[in-house]
Amino acid sequence: MCDEANSITCEVAWAAPEDQYLVVVNVPMGTTVLGALEASGLCHRIDELKNVTLEALRLGIFGEHVKSPADQTVCQGDRIEIYRPLQIDPKQARRARARRKV
Repeated sequence: MCDEANSITCEVAWAAPEDQYLVVVNVPMGTTVLGALEASGLCHRIDELKNVTLEALRLGIFGEHVKSPADQTVCQGDRIEIYRPLQIDPKQARRARARRKV
């Protein structure tokens, strides 16, 4: 895919309740977060992601939100995470747990 001397290895991760994907990609130095995501091919393999534009996805690296994935470059060993939308607002979940304990 690319010259090893000028490339880096990173991972792209997706987790759902029933499936988990972790794809190791070898990309040229200077590749953006979106570029690494495209190289992983996950958006074509996961039904939930097929109809979503890359720019609309919430992404992070090691749990830290990436504000501009089209501009931020990946580093050797980075784990790019694709975040799913929350099923319930955290405040609502906390209130529901508190009500159940009473």
